[in-house]
Amino acid sequence: MITIQAKLIKEYASSYYLDCEGDKVWFPRSQVEFNKEKEELTAPEWLLRQKFPNENF
Repeated sequence: MITIQAKLIKEYASSYYLDCEGDKVWFPRSQVEFNKEKEELTAPEWLLRQKFPNENF
């Protein structure tokens, strides 16, 4: 699990729409933890690699 900075744009029952340093991305709630107060997203490495293929985690 990796934690990155993210800002909440929209929240739905099954997903979050987040701004991750300028990249706006959907994440399934079942796969991640999002802390609204700290603006931190914790997600599995495989999911972050899928969403951000040009980043090195």
